[in-house]
Amino acid sequence: MSSRFRVAMGGVSEVVGLRLIHQALHQPQIRLVALTLGEIEMPRGSRMEVFIADADRWSRVMKAMRPKVFIVGLGPALNLAGRDDSPLRAIEDEEAVVEIAKTARYAGVERLIAISAEGADRWARDRHLSAKGKAEAELARLGFKRLDIIRPGPLVEKTSPDGGKLARLGALRGRGTDVQTVAEAIMTLSLRRTPGKFTHEEDGIERAAAMLSRAPTGRQATSAGADATGEDTGDADYPRAQQE
Repeated sequence: MSSRFRVAMGGVSEVVGLRLIHQALHQPQIRLVALTLGEIEMPRGSRMEVFIADADRWSRVMKAMRPKVFIVGLGPALNLAGRDDSPLRAIEDEEAVVEIAKTARYAGVERLIAISAEGADRWARDRHLSAKGKAEAELARLGFKRLDIIRPGPLVEKTSPDGGKLARLGALRGRGTDVQTVAEAIMTLSLRRTPGKFTHEEDGIERAAAMLSRAPTGRQATSAGADATGEDTGDADYPRAQQE
C-alpha cells in the first residue's frame, strides 16, 4: 500500500465536516486532520488528529503538520433549520477564509479545495454571492498548484453520515445539494494532482462524487482533465486543461 498523505480541513460547516470524517474511514491513503475552534464529537471508529485553536493561530499548526491538501469553506448556504454553531462551523467572513488560505499556502500546501456556493460571482447584484465571487478570485491569486472551487446549491441532508435514512427530515427546506455528494466529491478531488484551477458546478460535483469508489491512489493517481469550461471531468490528463 502506498504511504498516506495528509489532507487538512478547517473552516467547514459541521454537516460537511462530519461527512468528510466518515468518508476518510474508507480512504486508507488519506490521513484526514482537522483544525477546529473547539472540541468535536468524533464518529465511532474514526482515527484522526484534531487541532484546536483560534483561527488566527492556525498558521503555527499548519506549518507543523504541512498537509498536501487543505479544504476550506466559504460559508456555503445551509438549507437546514437552525444555525451551525459547532466548532466545525463554516467561517462566514470571506476575508477570513482568504487569510486562512494564505496561511496554508505560506505553509507549503500545494492544493486547495474551497467550498463556495452556486451562483458565486464577483459582479453579482446579490451581496452574498458577490462576496463569494471576490473571495474565489483572491484564492486564485495565491499560487496554489491546484485549486478546486466547489459551488453546491443550498446544502441538504438526505441520508445520515453512515448511509442510513435521516431521522430529522423536518430540518429540510426545499431542494438543494446533498451534503453526502459534496463530501464524496471533495474526497475524489483531494486525490487529483493535475495543476490548474477547476470550478465544479452541480453536475461536476455529482460526477466527482460518483467516481470516489474508483478514484486512483498513491503513485497510480492520475489527475483529472477538464472540459472546455475548465471543469474537472475525471478523464486522462490533458496539458490544455491545466489552466481555466
